[in-house]
Amino acid sequence: MSKLLENKVFISTRPAGQSAELESLLSEESATLISMPTIEIRPLVLDEFSWLQLKNLESFNWIVFTSPNGLRFFFDRLFDLQKHYGLPEQLKIGVVGKKTAAHLECYGTSAEFINLGNTAEEFAADFINRVGVGEHVLFPIGNLARSVIEDRISKKAICTRVLFYETVMPSEISNEALSLVISNQYDMIILTSPSGCNNLLQLVSGKMDTASLRLVCIGQTTAAEVIRSGLEPLITAGMANSQGITSAIINYFQKKQLITN
Repeated sequence: MSKLLENKVFISTRPAGQSAELESLLSEESATLISMPTIEIRPLVLDEFSWLQLKNLESFNWIVFTSPNGLRFFFDRLFDLQKHYGLPEQLKIGVVGKKTAAHLECYGTSAEFINLGNTAEEFAADFINRVGVGEHVLFPIGNLARSVIEDRISKKAICTRVLFYETVMPSEISNEALSLVISNQYDMIILTSPSGCNNLLQLVSGKMDTASLRLVCIGQTTAAEVIRSGLEPLITAGMANSQGITSAIINYFQKKQLITN
């Protein structure tokens, strides 16, 4: 018996090397996932202020990781500084989502606080009740990171953001995958960030009618950027992870099949 997604082609815009789980899940449904990264994550050279924060981690009460990227590049620079990954005893770790929290095991530590959701809004709503008045909170982030959490808790705590990485357009784009998009030989394009959306539109602008793009968004933040760009997402996942994306796609085609039958 054929599966619902058999012979369907999906295109992932995630950074290179970050689509393995999604590929595995879609492959189980007999679908094909083609990687066409529209963003590249690169470490930034830290300035004097940033190195100073690293050298004075004992002055912070919390460090909050909002993504695996921020976590990875923070610990890379920490190792450059002290040749080990150890953190001050008093420094508590807050993490957005279980997926990011799982990466802490690689560095021999764990999170004091993990919110149940996967969005900054959900984290801020929970974390505001955990952080103490006047406590110092460090945010290792990227150049395009939103300030949702800081805006919410800054009325109660003292927030410091340090840029550890940047999100840019990849130096090379898969021409094969891009040609599939332009020639409409795909089923859906999967977007996992606002910057991924913007770069995709930049790549195809003038080469096709962007209104015809069939877009799947990982969550509401990415969907909002798609709408802001004048487009309408075909699907927005209820859970902001690979499982959520796959489930949303399956649900879409199940409903479509019911209507057809």
